[in-house]
Amino acid sequence: TPHSQSDRSDLLTMGSVLGLGQSRSSEDEDLQHVDTGDSLKVKQLLDETTVKAVLEKDFSENHSIDNLKIGLMIVACLFAMTAQFYPMPFPESRPLLGVCCSGYFVFSGILQLTVKFVERDAVLVTQPKDTSPSGLRVSSTFPRFQEFYTVTLQHNHPQGFSLQKAFSVGKFFDEDGYFDEDAFTNAIHDLLAQFETKKID
Repeated sequence: TPHSQSDRSDLLTMGSVLGLGQSRSSEDEDLQHVDTGDSLKVKQLLDETTVKAVLEKDFSENHSIDNLKIGLMIVACLFAMTAQFYPMPFPESRPLLGVCCSGYFVFSGILQLTVKFVERDAVLVTQPKDTSPSGLRVSSTFPRFQEFYTVTLQHNHPQGFSLQKAFSVGKFFDEDGYFDEDAFTNAIHDLLAQFETKKID
């Protein structure tokens, strides 16, 4: 009947709409999601993707700075644990406490200086690749309330060649906060290719 044909048409239309919605939902589930108003979370996600993109190009990570930081933290913690748990009664333990407190603050201070002046804003340091005399240093900045995430690639020595590029975050996140990881990874690969050939647009 005409009425049943109309109902069938409406059902088919509704089914197609629901099908598109399900397809879109499944696509969104495959994308990483972040609150774009949280600049720290956005930077963390971009940093992680940047590191992953660089390591995909046959670079290997140099852990020397991380190992140095861990070593300094361990020594500082040993001083703190000795001061807390060494079986010596007070006030006989005053000299020991003085040494331990001094040692703790000295090594904690060295750790902070290492983070500020050695690691700085680096998100990755690599081993030398092929015949290169030095590794690659990858740094990033993303100021609060700003649109651009800036990546800097440079050889890991003071006079090393460097290349910097700012990426508009809006190109890689939609209005709902879903992250287009593939597009951003390709952008980092392109930047890395420019760096390796020492060509700047």
